[in-house]
Amino acid sequence: MSQVILFIGLLLVHHTTQTHSEEKRCNADATLKCPVFSSKDFFSLTWYKGDIPIIRRRKDQTQPSNFSRDVDFGENFSLFLPKVKPEDSGTYKCDIRAIVGQRNKEGYVRLRVNVCSSALPLTTPTVLNVTRSNQICPVEDFPFMWTATGYLTVAFVKVILSLISIQVNMIHFLHLF
Repeated sequence: MSQVILFIGLLLVHHTTQTHSEEKRCNADATLKCPVFSSKDFFSLTWYKGDIPIIRRRKDQTQPSNFSRDVDFGENFSLFLPKVKPEDSGTYKCDIRAIVGQRNKEGYVRLRVNVCSSALPLTTPTVLNVTRSNQICPVEDFPFMWTATGYLTVAFVKVILSLISIQVNMIHFLHLF
């Protein structure tokens, strides 16, 4: 029985969080479509890059944030990024807060922008002997099972702490009488 509940929970997590990928050329305009957008009947829709809010739509008003570049909403509240650069690469989150009685949704779009090439005159190469002490490590996503295990562990700990709290309160209550 518990396996069925776990399976249903995992399906719900997968259904409410979807990821898509986009690849763009340098200096091209990018329109990132929200993968979970289905209707204009929502409380608010916010786009994030990582954990940084970019732009929000709430009650027919657009609320920009202090994001480092110009952005706007496109068709069906997609995120429009004009003239993207490699530093625009990353994971963008579309966060839809539903009206009462509906379900909140979030979807992810990974944007990869190719390196900008410039037509420079050919020169004689110079060799430099440089070592870098701050190598950048590639970022990897956690496998699904690790994520599910983490959520289940947190849920289990919460249940145990709740039971302990109830036990302590019962003992305290009985000592009063």
